Amino acid sequence: MRKLILGAVALTITAGPARAQEDASALAALKPVYRSIGAFHTPAEFASVARALAAQKLETVPTWTHGFSIRKTSYSYTLVGARPGGGQETVIPTIIVPIRLTISDYLVHGKPLVLDATGIDADVEGSPIFYPSFYISGVRQFSDAMLHAEFPDAPRAWSTVLSPSIAPTLDIVVPKGAAKVLRAKSGRLVALIDDDSIIDKPIAKWTRDYSAPESIAIFNTYNALEHDAFGYHSFLNAGQKSQALLYIYNSWFEDLGDVVGFPSPSATTLSHEIAETIHDPLGTSVTRLWGDAFRKNTCFQHYIEVGDAIEDAAPKLQFYDQWGSVGGKPKLFVLQSEALLPWFERQTPSHAQDGAYSFPGNQALTRAAPLDCVKR
Repeated sequence: MRKLILGAVALTITAGPARAQEDASALAALKPVYRSIGAFHTPAEFASVARALAAQKLETVPTWTHGFSIRKTSYSYTLVGARPGGGQETVIPTIIVPIRLTISDYLVHGKPLVLDATGIDADVEGSPIFYPSFYISGVRQFSDAMLHAEFPDAPRAWSTVLSPSIAPTLDIVVPKGAAKVLRAKSGRLVALIDDDSIIDKPIAKWTRDYSAPESIAIFNTYNALEHDAFGYHSFLNAGQKSQALLYIYNSWFEDLGDVVGFPSPSATTLSHEIAETIHDPLGTSVTRLWGDAFRKNTCFQHYIEVGDAIEDAAPKLQFYDQWGSVGGKPKLFVLQSEALLPWFERQTPSHAQDGAYSFPGNQALTRAAPLDCVKR
């Protein structure tokens, strides 16, 4: 887990402002940062889930596991869906939960500021996450196309499809002094929420009360984010720990291009978290410790977090424009490129389509991760 850094100084949220800054200079260096699944559970919890999964006693989304080795040490990954060889279609119910944030101590026309994600439900559904669009591996949803790039010999009928539905809006009131509100050049306001628990606790409660183990829940905020994360994915144990409920927190931005450094509205964070959920739903996809390719191979983690491996890349390598469809009209969205499995497996050459190590932008990573990383 890495804290959100603005310029060279870690941002500290204090009391709510009387008014928004007239420019976004305090956010000029804002870049996507995400919490790894390793931040949510202890090694013992991951081990318990792995045992239940291996014994086929864990209720969760359909998964399959494959082993590989590096320097004679065994590792494995667990992916959502079914094995590619069988040509099976797996449909994952995906519940989109819009969050309406009320900033209690920031007034607009005499009323508390409300940032309501309900208004972007159509954009989320019409984004390439759910709308099949063209990739080098075919016309598919983003994560399904990524899987086909990783397993290019799989039957065309093999697919892992996300089937979206919209849930009622989740209301969260942000207490006084717990948010900082800033203004982009577009005039849009963006809120940085100080305490993770303000969003995390209602998300966890909703997931525990309403989620089904065969589904994935996605919680969206609009023009707002937690102070240390644009997004994350994790799971909750329920039903006497016999269930693993998957969920995602996603921040969605509109007209904040000068603030976040890429066009908006954007599916950047959602593509990152969806890809990681598909490739490591339970924190059991592990590999040899790998380094950040864009920070001099500094050791990062051993989880197969496909988005984390590219989040420090330059914008031209990290972001990828892709068409979706909203209201029957084409709309351009911004995805994040992801590291493919061969990168983590240290395969040379890569077994992925066209020998790629990243997707959909194949220039983000051009060789496998080094066998050893540089310790801090």
